[in-house]
Amino acid sequence: MFSPPSNFASSFFLLFFLFSISHGFDTHLHFYFHEIVSGPNKTSFIVAGPNLTSHEFGDIVVFDNALRVGPDPNSKLIGRAQGMSVLASLSDQSVLTPINFVFTEGEYKGSTLTLFGRVPASGTAERTVVGGTGQFRLARGYAISSVLPEPLTGKVWKLDDFESYPALLVMFICNHCPFVKHLKKDIVKLTKFYMGKGLAAVAISSNSTITHPQDGPEFMAKEAKLFNYPFPYLFDESQEVARAFGAVCTPEFFLFKKDGRRPFELFYHGQFDDSRPSSNIPVTGRDLSRAIDCVLSGQKLNFMQKPRFSIPAIKDIRVPYRIKEEIVAAMKFSTLLSLSTYNVHTMFMIVVCI
Repeated sequence: MFSPPSNFASSFFLLFFLFSISHGFDTHLHFYFHEIVSGPNKTSFIVAGPNLTSHEFGDIVVFDNALRVGPDPNSKLIGRAQGMSVLASLSDQSVLTPINFVFTEGEYKGSTLTLFGRVPASGTAERTVVGGTGQFRLARGYAISSVLPEPLTGKVWKLDDFESYPALLVMFICNHCPFVKHLKKDIVKLTKFYMGKGLAAVAISSNSTITHPQDGPEFMAKEAKLFNYPFPYLFDESQEVARAFGAVCTPEFFLFKKDGRRPFELFYHGQFDDSRPSSNIPVTGRDLSRAIDCVLSGQKLNFMQKPRFSIPAIKDIRVPYRIKEEIVAAMKFSTLLSLSTYNVHTMFMIVVCI
């Protein structure tokens, strides 16, 4: 929770929880973590350290930040995020953070959830859910955050960029896969058409650049420019996003819809169409198109979805226990504005078993 001094600054986390309850139901939560790091209404303070006006090894910050239903500082208050962060690394700005989420309003009023772990200055962070009280009593799980850059523009994407859309298409693709190459032009054509009708779309490459150097960021940028991708093409270097989704092949399509208090709910996970590189069946995008038509018109899926047919792209992926296709946490991007003296945008996922 470190940030440079200024006249006034605030930051927030978009936090997402997937709770696997013993009776088999999943509960999805997301909310915003607001932090005011300077000014008369500061919610975080350096309370100890070698220099209380700068951020260096040994600094301890205590915070009591608002948890709200939205990014607007005037949105409904549902609790507090109380804890501390310790700059515990001699080599960089990594911090150690115990955090207690105290819910004061809503259906989880009176319950708490506790996280503990290290947040590196950049890259992927994993923290442990160590417990809770009330409805989260005996909770166990983990939290993962990852940076997802777009090689073509250098932009880092977050969930806020997709919040205004009724549906979101997440595609795991790459450059070298013959199945992706077979569909690529039609994927562009289909997404461009439906993006004009309100669909949001994002493509992610999680391939190892060691085994497939042609799938590296510089080649991704060239590919996106060559085919005029209308969607961001993101690089999942750590493969954490692919693990969270359970994505092990390319291409793989996940279509989400808006669902009340949850930002997105999985609606369709299936094939593009019946065409294959070795078949004479023309590429139409029929299956995915039908699914998008249903989700944009507010209808239920009116056909049996067929599993995707593709080739393994990510090796040695082990999906954590109780994480299913329905997980939408991997696209819960957040904005982290309080590390070191720069802004870091991360994807934030939390899975809790109680």
